[in-house]
Amino acid sequence: MTSPPRATSVAVQRSSSGSSAADKPAPSVTSQLKPRDLKEDQVAELVHRLIGPMTRMLRAELRLDRERIGKLRDPRH
Repeated sequence: MTSPPRATSVAVQRSSSGSSAADKPAPSVTSQLKPRDLKEDQVAELVHRLIGPMTRMLRAELRLDRERIGKLRDPRH
């Protein structure tokens, strides 16, 4: 039986010039988004794309809550 390989350490050298433009992360898409600049059709498309996944997540969460309290069947349906 052999022992697992040991992790090796890696030395990292930082530039002495301080922070530069290359050190800063690129801005994300969400940081560039201005919700008030969206047109009505863009908002409708966004809502259409988000409503499905959000409803599935909500239903799954409600189902888990019913399982936790021992009432898997919803009496309203």
